[in-house]
Amino acid sequence: MKHLKLGIGIVVIIIVALGAQIDQRVKESHHSGTLLVAQDGKIIINQGYGLANKSANTPTTAKSLYGIASIQKNLTAMLVMQQVGAGKIHLTDKVSQYLPDLPDADTVTVQQLLNMTAGYNQVGKTEDKLDEAGYVDFGLKHLTMDQRGAWYYSAGNYVALVGILREVTGKSYDQLLDKTFKKQFAIAYTNYNEFVNSPDRVENYGADGNPYFDNPSIFNREVGTGSIEMTTGNLYKLLHEELAGKLISKDLLQQMLVTGPNENYAAGLYDDGNAYRLHGVLLGFEPSVKTTKDGKTMVIWLSNENTAKTKENYTMVNQIFDTVTGTPITQ
Repeated sequence: MKHLKLGIGIVVIIIVALGAQIDQRVKESHHSGTLLVAQDGKIIINQGYGLANKSANTPTTAKSLYGIASIQKNLTAMLVMQQVGAGKIHLTDKVSQYLPDLPDADTVTVQQLLNMTAGYNQVGKTEDKLDEAGYVDFGLKHLTMDQRGAWYYSAGNYVALVGILREVTGKSYDQLLDKTFKKQFAIAYTNYNEFVNSPDRVENYGADGNPYFDNPSIFNREVGTGSIEMTTGNLYKLLHEELAGKLISKDLLQQMLVTGPNENYAAGLYDDGNAYRLHGVLLGFEPSVKTTKDGKTMVIWLSNENTAKTKENYTMVNQIFDTVTGTPITQ
């Protein structure tokens, strides 16, 4: 028993020292956001840094809500895989089976939409105030074929997936998202209209440090591609349980993550060999994640400052991940 207590004490010392090292690194960055770090399935940090609102001098916290931008594509991909599991969609299906009016729809597959080798691109955005169906229809009508046969990052691929989900289920994207993540798996998020009225919202700032004005249309039009907000805790729960095969089966997860030839992207995740990373940028929100493939060790940095040009947020997450994975917990 004495040796067991000694071992536990050493583990605690290691975790405290690691946490202090990471805390200092983030403070030295002078950036705003909320950081969650998990090591071997244990959350060792979940706290805010900097300000949620500069004019009000409101600090960020673990409860702060941030736009997750393109990370939402991962949720959309899981909704698609649910329908694959139900036999309503096959990854080899041609898009023409569901959306025959899209360009080259008889040669593009669902799998290619997931890994962005379809070549679709949405040309033009609308700032009109539309309902979900209006935004989806606008997106589908403005898809062009730009890079057929090669990897080409464009939200247009996921606009098509949202359209396919609507055709297959007869339900709206919001209904599917709510039923699956909120009701079935108790993973909370907000849409933008809820977000702007939440006491836990954060202001989003550009590279110049100035806040972006509230424009719900810019977020609401990103149906399936960047229209929701989350906390670090709920994003961790989502990714941790996804990679453990609890949200979709491990077989479906493996199918979902098939990449194109010589590429590393599928379903919102970039395969870095020994880890996955996720990243997004939308009007000052810049979420960055890096995780081991089993989801047990993970770094999540949800930021309300856009540093995409300098890659400061992205670099910091990689450095913290390397620090955490280089200091394993032993018992």
